[in-house]
Amino acid sequence: MLKNKGIERTVNRFNLIDLTKKEYIYILASNKFLKTIMTKTMSGERVARTANPPQKNGPIKELAVEKLTDAILEGTVVPGNGRRLVNFLCEDCAVLPFDDFKVYKTSEYSAFSHLRENRDRNELHVATLMESFQTDGYLFTIIIVNEKIEIIDGQHRFEAAKRLHLPVYFMVMPHWEIHQVAVLNVNSRNWTMEDFMNAHAKGGNNHYVVFKTFYEQHEFNITTAQMIIFGRRSKGPTRDDEFRSGKMITEADQMKESYKKARKITELKQFHPKGWTAGNFVEVMLQLFLTKGYDHGHLLEQFKKNPNFMLLRANSLRVPEYKELLVDTYNHRTKDKIKMA
Repeated sequence: MLKNKGIERTVNRFNLIDLTKKEYIYILASNKFLKTIMTKTMSGERVARTANPPQKNGPIKELAVEKLTDAILEGTVVPGNGRRLVNFLCEDCAVLPFDDFKVYKTSEYSAFSHLRENRDRNELHVATLMESFQTDGYLFTIIIVNEKIEIIDGQHRFEAAKRLHLPVYFMVMPHWEIHQVAVLNVNSRNWTMEDFMNAHAKGGNNHYVVFKTFYEQHEFNITTAQMIIFGRRSKGPTRDDEFRSGKMITEADQMKESYKKARKITELKQFHPKGWTAGNFVEVMLQLFLTKGYDHGHLLEQFKKNPNFMLLRANSLRVPEYKELLVDTYNHRTKDKIKMA
């Protein structure tokens, strides 16, 4: 692993006492800007080709935080409101007290630990960050920990810095736990739905333990599993936001019925092998289950007698196409026909 012998290995604290108001405002503003750049890199604009990034010769360059000079303050016009930067920062922005928010710097990696409930580490993500640090330089970016030095936000950045023997910059937020992790990632959309499910389940939320069990026993994605359990496709962000924030509620009777629905849909896998888990197919099947006179055993017998070649070959169809195809198959040479809304 690449080593930078010039990096300090003792705990170092930023000396923030002598910073002026302008300089402190700049640190706040520039960190937000640099974090935005890092977020773009983490989101996939730079994709690692392998799990292990190529090694670079020579030390990794730490990109310095440029001093916010009077020339920049006085000479920069903020495009959004047309005001000079100095007026905007000093008149429209509050300066947070140093006593409440200190930024620390250290290379004592052993002090840090990961929240048990946090998402599992993504090695490809770590490799991507390592490649970026080696190629583009190490940006000043702050991770957030609680008083136990458990990482709340920035576990991948921490791991990449640790493996490259780079210093870690962090802030301590006392008593922050998995709830704050989830809130941060609801707002940033960095986590997948599976990450949120695992975090809430690890945190002891029984509704998510129940949901995770259902999810892992079937081949549906999380959105489709939600649709089976709650009976309808989400029409907006509400259900996803509830899921991410830990507010999802499952009922015992509801889950019992969901397992029955999932079993019936799975029985159709042989007749629609490429698309039986698709959202459109599941949505139509859920509607079919509620259709007056529907007999699932009859549909299975119809498919056995008259397999549909479109279903056998298609990855997925549109909802109206599924409705027409399934009803036609069900009603073929049948006395007791059904009709879907």
